[in-house]
Amino acid sequence: MKYVYTTCDQKFDDIPAGAVQLTPGERRINTYRLADETIHSLRKVHGLTEGFHRRWHKTPKPGCEFCFPPPKPEPQPEPPVEQVELLQEVVEVLVELPKPQPEIKQKPEVIEEVVPTTTMAAAFHRIFKS
Repeated sequence: MKYVYTTCDQKFDDIPAGAVQLTPGERRINTYRLADETIHSLRKVHGLTEGFHRRWHKTPKPGCEFCFPPPKPEPQPEPPVEQVELLQEVVEVLVELPKPQPEIKQKPEVIEEVVPTTTMAAAFHRIFKS
């Protein structure tokens, strides 16, 4: 819990050691006598939460850390790790593989021209030849 001196606005994390509370009970602002015999009024400072934010305003306001939160830094990707052993194993396996045989291209078969054996076949052959 943080405390603020109401007269001088100094902020402290705890009530100073040896301070004696003069006001009865818990109040919004409590008065304390410190060890050096000075009297100060301390006010508790509550951290700003989402609930307090919703009570303050319903529409976005400039400068509000809940309405416009600061951008989060993007996580840096880890650099790629080389796996040297795995790479060496892959290279060894590739060396051991047999080399592919070149394909032998076959020449297309030549279709011999059919010689007509009948008179009618010879007539059609002459017509469709040109």
